[in-house]
Amino acid sequence: MERWWFHMIAGPDGSEAQIRIVLRSGDDESAYPTVQVAVDGTEVPTDDAPIDYEAPEWKAKQIFAAGGGGGDDAWESLKDRLRDEADA
Repeated sequence: MERWWFHMIAGPDGSEAQIRIVLRSGDDESAYPTVQVAVDGTEVPTDDAPIDYEAPEWKAKQIFAAGGGGGDDAWESLKDRLRDEADA
């Protein structure tokens, strides 16, 4: 069973600006495959910005879609990329 984290990162105005998606695989947390995107779907460098809150996947997808990031295909593409990293 896959385990995911969907960390919401607030922008200067306090609203969700970025989403850090983490596939929790293996024993070494520092090696978990991770991608960070703006809510409009633009990939940004993964950084150590403080996490505002951890969202359930349905909420993170909702924010991603509302921000212009795309629909289910764009979301699943991000997750597939992390799955590929975990399998490598």
